[in-house]
Amino acid sequence: MYTPLDKNACAVSSRKAVMREINRLQEMEVFLTVVDEGSFSAAALRRQMTPSAVSKMMTRLETRLGASLLRRSTRRVQVTDEGQAFARAARGVLDALDQAEREAGCGPVAGLVRIATSAAYANHILAPILPELLESQPELDLDLIVSDGISDLAGHPIDLAVRAGPLPDSSLQARSLGASDILAVRAVGAPAAPDLQIGFSYARRDPFWRDDAPRLRATDGNTIAALAIAGCGTARAAAFVVRDALASGALEIVPGSTVGREEFHVVYLGKTASLPARIAAVVEFLTRRGRVG
Repeated sequence: MYTPLDKNACAVSSRKAVMREINRLQEMEVFLTVVDEGSFSAAALRRQMTPSAVSKMMTRLETRLGASLLRRSTRRVQVTDEGQAFARAARGVLDALDQAEREAGCGPVAGLVRIATSAAYANHILAPILPELLESQPELDLDLIVSDGISDLAGHPIDLAVRAGPLPDSSLQARSLGASDILAVRAVGAPAAPDLQIGFSYARRDPFWRDDAPRLRATDGNTIAALAIAGCGTARAAAFVVRDALASGALEIVPGSTVGREEFHVVYLGKTASLPARIAAVVEFLTRRGRVG
């Protein structure tokens, strides 16, 4: 027996069919480009579209949503409160999609991640937080390549590197790990002899280090701090390396000395969106929990 379809059911079915015909993700991406660029023409250039096509797409989006997202002017567009709310939601949708595709395409958070890092960062920052990472990612393995030298990610089996100081222009991607004060320290009661300096065996990129003329040199900051504690002379060291020694009274800050500031980054090859899940998870963990200051 033929039963007529309910009118509401027909309307819902019709709306779903229309929604399938609309590329809603493209609308979100173009809308966010307009928000970021501030004009239809700039958004069109970035999206390789015509300004007219961008304008028509935004009009269709506003009509479908029943809300005014953008206020047009002759040169720029302003985002309304409703537009700001939609932009936040759209970014969340696209970020979630990127994450889902990354996990589906690159596998779960499992396997080996090789991290090149200095002994100072490995001992004072990384070691205390690694139990949290290993517990949260039970299928993740880590290999720490400990050296103060600059590692070549492109030429060696290294997935990530923690680097201190200015970053040269390169194909590497970088995420900030904050900045640390660089302090001039010496053992409490040690003579204030300017010629008794301890420093690095290699040149550092930051100009702050270039005035040093050390008589005693070492290849890593941990050893330099230990030599200072032993009374071998004055040394420059990151605040996180000598924090405990200063608190216990084993070291003191040299009176009148200049305090420097050094940036730290985690660097890697390739864009974050295309990283394997195992590497992306470590990058996100370090930027959240592995900051130096």
